[in-house]
Amino acid sequence: MMPSRNRPLTLAIFGTLLLSLGALICFFWPVVFLRLLSKELSLSPTSTSFDVWTNSTTIPLHLEIYFFNWTNPEEIRTPGKKPSFVQLGPYTFLERREKVNVVFHPENDTVSFDLKRTWYFDVERSNGTLKDNVTQLNVVALSAVHRIRNWAFYWHTMFELMLIKIGHIHLTKTVDELLFTGYEDTLINMGKISKIVDLPPFDKFGWFYMRNESTMFDGHFNMATGQDSIMNIGILRNWNYRNTTSFYDAPCNAVEGSAGEFWPPDRNFDEITLFSADICRPLTYEYNGMMTYNGIEGKQYVIGDKTLSNSTKRRYTKRQANSQSQDPDVVNVGQCFCNGECTPSGLINVTACRYGAPAFVSLPHFHKADPILREQIAGMNPDDEKHGFHITLEPTTGILIDVAARLQVNILLQPSDSLRNRCRLDSRFPQGRRRSLSI
Repeated sequence: MMPSRNRPLTLAIFGTLLLSLGALICFFWPVVFLRLLSKELSLSPTSTSFDVWTNSTTIPLHLEIYFFNWTNPEEIRTPGKKPSFVQLGPYTFLERREKVNVVFHPENDTVSFDLKRTWYFDVERSNGTLKDNVTQLNVVALSAVHRIRNWAFYWHTMFELMLIKIGHIHLTKTVDELLFTGYEDTLINMGKISKIVDLPPFDKFGWFYMRNESTMFDGHFNMATGQDSIMNIGILRNWNYRNTTSFYDAPCNAVEGSAGEFWPPDRNFDEITLFSADICRPLTYEYNGMMTYNGIEGKQYVIGDKTLSNSTKRRYTKRQANSQSQDPDVVNVGQCFCNGECTPSGLINVTACRYGAPAFVSLPHFHKADPILREQIAGMNPDDEKHGFHITLEPTTGILIDVAARLQVNILLQPSDSLRNRCRLDSRFPQGRRRSLSI
């Protein structure tokens, strides 16, 4: 039997050992946890996240589309009359995402893939049917006018005569025609016959025409897997086999930011960047505070001035700038993305990305935009709760827990020789908006 006088000493030694062990665990636990997290989150053919990443069937996504119905198109030439719009929808679609042509590149810890998206109309979640009629601007005609604006006078005259015969400022089509089915247009057929270069490769026009179940529209992606470092997971390395795009001048042509589904854990940044294939450029999201979603606390990032303002400035790294300079100058990002035609704040010029169509993206109802955009038309009622764009990430793991991706497509209508008898307005018309939600 141990003498009683040795028990306090034994307990003291045992307590010291436990305390030391606890201190070691506390000291090394962040490193151990990060390694365990890296093993679970990093992407590989055998990782936990691979099956969910390649096929999103287990993660329901819904695409909600709203249209702006033009209620007074006949008053386009009436002095003092504003174009008036009424919002229709939502027209809701269940969205399935599938990664195809997946190839891992262990030599540089990246993975290449194409994205296949399939949409199914959800009657119960929709406020309207695909047979609803919508009156909008004639996007095909306005795109043609915008495309030839710098052509010689002779071609302008020829086009004006043609437009008088076949063109219209507005048209009325069903929701189905405007989205997936598409509709024929004489100008599209004439454009194909004329052999004009760089025309859209379509025989009809529709905002989602030929996109359903296609793998060609979003482009080819090359993304970091996080195998080398979990802090690189999800970063887009190349898009369409290049680390720059042809749609903007350097340095704004850089392919950068997250591909959108993976984010590094334990982020303490004031902003995050996501590359959008729909508008061919990265978008910056600014930290907006801690939010709770379904009982989970996360960091929320929103689209704000750094993306929407024409005066935003930042310093690009050498790789991002695609420059030989060791220290590129600070770049005015807003003007860099203007492509020579800067707009009021709140608009993103995507003309170069959309086959030359005078298209501009904004938040719905011109939320966070220059008030002049709302003053030119009637029917806009911005609301941050309904029209803000945010991403919420669980801070420890970087897992995406909530997204409200809300954008609006607008078409520029301005005076033109070809349209001089048809309109006297210089304004950006809202065509529709969409919202993607995780349920």
